[in-house]
Amino acid sequence: MRTQATTTRRPISTGCPRRRRGAYTVEFAVCATVLFTTIFASLELARYMFVRQAIDQIAYEAARAGVIAGANSNDVYNKANALLNAHGIVVSNVTVTPATITSTTTQVSVQISCNYAQNTWVPPSFLPGNNIVTMTTLDHENQAYLVPEAAAQNAEDLENPEPLDV
Repeated sequence: MRTQATTTRRPISTGCPRRRRGAYTVEFAVCATVLFTTIFASLELARYMFVRQAIDQIAYEAARAGVIAGANSNDVYNKANALLNAHGIVVSNVTVTPATITSTTTQVSVQISCNYAQNTWVPPSFLPGNNIVTMTTLDHENQAYLVPEAAAQNAEDLENPEPLDV
């Protein structure tokens, strides 16, 4: 007669929470590090792109203020500084060329430079010490550009005594 040996098998664990608690903590620590690094890198890159675009737009707007007839260099500096403050860019350098804008000025250039590390919301860790420089040059809108020379010499050609047919 044969006797049958009975062996007791342990049931296969389906992931008892008490035994897996340490593994969950380690997995969360690894995933959270990657997640938060990605979030902060995205925020810093977004701020950098915002500052870069704002500097470009401010240089254009300031140059535009300088090419209008009757404008002077102070108008350009005031416009640039007002827009820089409105965009939250506190540390920057504005250069206007020529230093004195007159009626014979043909072009106005505005160069704005700022250090990104001094204009960020959080301490920079992904883009440290990045210097942003932009320059915009526009033609001056003085009277020489508004009235062609040939038309100015022949002023009588500008007047038309005949009425327009409507």
